[in-house]
Amino acid sequence: MTLQILAMHGWSSQADYWRQPWVEAFAAKGWPCRCGERGYGQHPPAMPGWGQGGLRVVVANSMGIHLIDQAQLTTAEAVVLLASFGRFVPQGAAGAGRRLQLAAMDQLLRQGHLEELFARFRVQVAAPLPVDCLPEGLSAAAVSADGIQRLREDLVKLGQLQDLPPMFPRQVPVLVVEAAKDHIVHPRARQALRQALPTADHRLLPDSGHALLDKRLLPQVMAWLEQLPDRSASRH
Repeated sequence: MTLQILAMHGWSSQADYWRQPWVEAFAAKGWPCRCGERGYGQHPPAMPGWGQGGLRVVVANSMGIHLIDQAQLTTAEAVVLLASFGRFVPQGAAGAGRRLQLAAMDQLLRQGHLEELFARFRVQVAAPLPVDCLPEGLSAAAVSADGIQRLREDLVKLGQLQDLPPMFPRQVPVLVVEAAKDHIVHPRARQALRQALPTADHRLLPDSGHALLDKRLLPQVMAWLEQLPDRSASRH
């Protein structure tokens, strides 16, 4: 079976996030992968469309499911959510801390302290592992004025999210990969995602943080993709 992958990165990341090992793993199977780009850094915003042939699969990291083009999302035939969420800020008292964090991040952006912001954020992304375990990410020096504006807009969006996108294809196969020690996505937000997708397949990485730095991740995702039913034939 042939798949075509549409991948979307998360907040403060870029399309290059997928290059290794994801794109290589997909290519080894003969599955083309097109990567969306939000345009925080030196690359302009871009949202590729679906190609011809193959089961349409969205793979989204963190906030990526909220950044992908909704017209592409609604026609997906399978979805993989990596350390993702519907609502980011939990309801009630649990959400107060998250709102303070978002406000503090926006203040650093307004003041131009990108290096400090990215350094703090990467520590939380890597946790519980040390930050030097992370691959090289978006450089603060590469962020333009337009990139800062997009970062700020998406922080606002994080605070406003109530659920998965309205066009999310809930009827298709979904894989939810969750990190048990995620310092970015609140446990209640992870629980809410599981409740929103009760029929989804679920994988919990017990020792992993938000960055999902676990060698078992890619083989598990690839195995799940390989067993998908071939629904693409129904379009021809």
